[in-house]
Formats: sequence, structure tokens, C-alpha cells
Amino acid sequence: MTEDLTTRYDGVLERTADGGVIRFERHLAYDVRDVWDAITSPERLADWWLPFEADITVDLREGGEMVFAGTSDATPVTMTCTILRLEPLQLFEHTHPAPGSTMRWELEAVDTGCILRLSHFVPDVREATDNCYLVGLQTSLARLEPMLAGRPQPWDWEFFAVARAHYAALGLAAAVDAS
Repeated sequence: MTEDLTTRYDGVLERTADGGVIRFERHLAYDVRDVWDAITSPERLADWWLPFEADITVDLREGGEMVFAGTSDATPVTMTCTILRLEPLQLFEHTHPAPGSTMRWELEAVDTGCILRLSHFVPDVREATDNCYLVGLQTSLARLEPMLAGRPQPWDWEFFAVARAHYAALGLAAAVDAS
């Protein structure tokens, strides 16, 4: 990524009685409608969410599915999420490919744009840490604002590595194996 609009590492992982919750909050200088479209529209999700190219479909209704089908010639990846709650322009909640895990996107319109609150509920904190969920979300969210500005950025594995080292030092991501 040539322009880093997200210089802070603001992800947190709170332990709960039934696992944990990863939280991020972003103050975006974009209208809530634009941010809503970015998190629910297949075309816009493809520009910032995943670390791989995918065909994305979204059946935007409670009970509908979001399907992310990787288009690489490498090992095919397909992830399916079910939409659990939908309150347009305010709340979007869906399952995550990891069993028992859900994601909640809350939007709040403010005079300066929109506040995005992302919560990823995980039943297994160790799995979330080992699989670098915080790091992946940090990297994806770093791509959201440039996409909203009309400058989509490719996935940045160097940014991912730096974020991973930061979160690993806090015990919130798997450390990089030095061997």
C-alpha cells in the first residue's frame, strides 16, 4: 500500500464468558449510505475485504447468504456466510466461516460522516489468535477508506506482516516463526 491512511493499530480482543470479541472502530469521512454500500455490495466488497480475488454474491436479506468464491488457479476457496440481522444503514450481522463465529457491523451517521463499529464474536480466542483474525481485519479496514475515496488498494502483505508483529507482541496474533 503506497498510502497508509490507518496508522494506528486499534483492534482489541476482549475475553468473554463464551469466547471473545474483536472490536474495531473507524470514523470515516463518508456518508453512511456509502459505507453501508461498501460493506454489503459484492462489487465494493471485492475492492477491500479479501486477500484474494473472488466472485462475491450477496443475498441482502435476513437468512440470505454471502458467498466468496476464490477465482485463483490455486486451491479453490469458497466461504459462505449467512445474514443474521439486517437494519439498513445501521446494522449488518452475519456468520463467519469459522463455526460459531459472527460479525456485526454497526454504522452511525454523524455530522462528519460515519462511525463504523465492527465486532467479531469468536467462540475460541486461541483459534482467532492463531489465525490472525485481528491482523486480517486491520489489513482489510486499512483498505476500506482508500476504496471509499475511489482509490482501491491491493492487499498489502507487508502491511499484514507489520500488523502481525504488532499484535503478536501483544499476544493477540500468532508470532511469526523465525525458522
